[in-house]
Amino acid sequence: MATFTVRPSNTDKDAFRISLNVVSMLSLKLKSGDTCEIQGGLTDASGRKKLAIAWEASGIKDYVVQTSKLLQEVYGLKLGDKIAITRSSTPVEDITVVTLQPSGPPLASEDARFYATYAKHTIPGAHEHLAISQRFIFKLGLDRVEFTVKDISIANVMIARVTEKTLFRINDPTKIEQATDVDFRPAQLGGLEQEVIKLRKIVHRLRRATVRQNWASHRPVQGVLIYGTKGTGKSAFIQALADSGWPSVIQWTTGTRIPPSTEPRLITVDLRYESRDSGSMGPAGLHGLFQEIKETPTLVVAEIVHPNDIHQSLRAQGKFEAEIELPIPSAHQRKLILHAMRGAEFAPSDELLQTMAERTHGYVGADLYALFRETLDTAADRSEKESENLVEDYQDERRDVNEKLPLSLHDNENDTKPEKPRLEVTALDFEQALQEIRPSALQEIFLETPNVHWSDIGGQYEIKRQLQNAIERPLKFAERMKKIGLQPKKGVLLYGPPGCSKTLLVRALATEAGLNFLAVKGAELISMYVGESERATREVFRKARAASPSIIFFDEIDAIASRGKSGSDLNVLTTLLNEMDGFEELRNVLVVAATNKPQNIDPALMRPGRFDNVVYIGPPDLEARTEIFQKRFEKFTYRYEVGVEEDARRFASLTDGFSGAEIVGICQTAGEFAMDADRDCTIPEYIEKAIKMTPKSITSGMIFEFESWNAARRR
Repeated sequence: MATFTVRPSNTDKDAFRISLNVVSMLSLKLKSGDTCEIQGGLTDASGRKKLAIAWEASGIKDYVVQTSKLLQEVYGLKLGDKIAITRSSTPVEDITVVTLQPSGPPLASEDARFYATYAKHTIPGAHEHLAISQRFIFKLGLDRVEFTVKDISIANVMIARVTEKTLFRINDPTKIEQATDVDFRPAQLGGLEQEVIKLRKIVHRLRRATVRQNWASHRPVQGVLIYGTKGTGKSAFIQALADSGWPSVIQWTTGTRIPPSTEPRLITVDLRYESRDSGSMGPAGLHGLFQEIKETPTLVVAEIVHPNDIHQSLRAQGKFEAEIELPIPSAHQRKLILHAMRGAEFAPSDELLQTMAERTHGYVGADLYALFRETLDTAADRSEKESENLVEDYQDERRDVNEKLPLSLHDNENDTKPEKPRLEVTALDFEQALQEIRPSALQEIFLETPNVHWSDIGGQYEIKRQLQNAIERPLKFAERMKKIGLQPKKGVLLYGPPGCSKTLLVRALATEAGLNFLAVKGAELISMYVGESERATREVFRKARAASPSIIFFDEIDAIASRGKSGSDLNVLTTLLNEMDGFEELRNVLVVAATNKPQNIDPALMRPGRFDNVVYIGPPDLEARTEIFQKRFEKFTYRYEVGVEEDARRFASLTDGFSGAEIVGICQTAGEFAMDADRDCTIPEYIEKAIKMTPKSITSGMIFEFESWNAARRR
């Protein structure tokens, strides 16, 4: 029997592979990946076989074997030893359970449970095989614990293959560590890698605090809000978490009893259809739930469209402290989602998936799933038809051949038919599916709660009063208005030069009145796809009705409502008009629009019952400019010359005709001068210098155009 000299391996990767040259492999009748048995070194007391994986490598001399340092330690070998190698019929099996023995005293039950879970999370990804007597050192912060592999649950061999299903136990050979292993690795959720990592950290920290019982010094997060628009995968995300090995999963509603437990458990709550202040799952019920689970290994995960939809008291320490948004996916994320849907299949191709990802702007996970399924169905229908044609052609060809041959040589009816071609998905299949499946969500539509107040806006008192009356009267004095036959205003048009606080005024109105606020830029509603802009416009009004009382704010409305439009642009205008005076009443919904180009707006929008209030937002007057300067001075360190109010009025007198945005820009420029001079405050000199440097964008001609349009409108 030939012997081989032990030499060191070039790498410790795949520690139980042994490297031989091609001559040695041929002489042993081995090929790369075959199992072989080593004879030599220290004898194992139990007589277990020393198995290894043979691997062909170049640059090795005949009758030399390269081995890793770990293999040498486990099998009792040293460099220069002579060993025999033979082909083995014993397979390297998968390990069911690994028993680890700490080098020090026995661990407490909770610590043993923790390290078993830690081993399962770390060892399978770092090692292909494990061996009896192999050692590991786990370092966690200041803790350092050494373990030795005592058993691999397979008789008569020293090594076996570790897999993701391998379980780990410590100290207690009669109990397999299963219940506490929560391993959240949802391969089916493509495009959500960062969100998965964030949630994995939360679960791990909860587990760590549970094992070490350090609730007082470090309280982990126990409440997580999963939010995002419809179709982004919230339910699938939470279901994947529930399927990741929790001993107990509870779907909570008001009245659900939560029994005491020391085992990890997951509680899921669906808040999508609850109001923020009331309902069966209101603040009181959820506060009680968090009190029940305090200092227990319990994680509460709730599903909701937006965090603002729940009571603010629940977004506090000890409640829903963490928030994870599942966003409308980017092109890269859409590609990952499509790859996850395809799985191990060969179709569609990578190139087609890339095309699908690039062509599906605004599609969420549910849309992509529907599109993917429709694409495959379209391809299958086409392939089925092509296959039927192929069989017919084959049968015709066989009949032609049989007619030319003797009867004894005729093909038998049971002869093999042509193989059915495997499914091939083409770009045409995708294009056809794209016509059927459209996105269910648009990124351009936002439902938000602004945080702008009247006090944040200098001057404009008369305009503020007009806006307050337009929205507050129908809400507060509905009965009185009904008695005197006064109909609530449907729309308000704000027009004027840019930078004069039109958007800020509308946001402040929504905040002060406590209204939901839908902000839409007119240009962003325009889509290249036929009918998409109209659908988006209808969706804005649908959301506003559902979220009433609310304000719809169309910024740059001239982009979708200009005079002289034709084709699809005219359809958008028609849709807007229909929504404003259509069959479904706009109850408690105010439409506010802003424009710098009122002369371009279609006159149809200015008729009674649509934009009833037309308000000019001009450059701030002296008092308003004074207030703007004063409010800006409150936001930074300003060293006044005479007094803050006096300086503000002096600067206001120097900025006649400037817009509010330009005055804010002047203060920013003055701050930059202070930075350049290495000062920690702004002085009057810098303000004056900034005023001289800032060009005035509002011209007298521009003001004349606004006045002319208003005069023509009143005729």
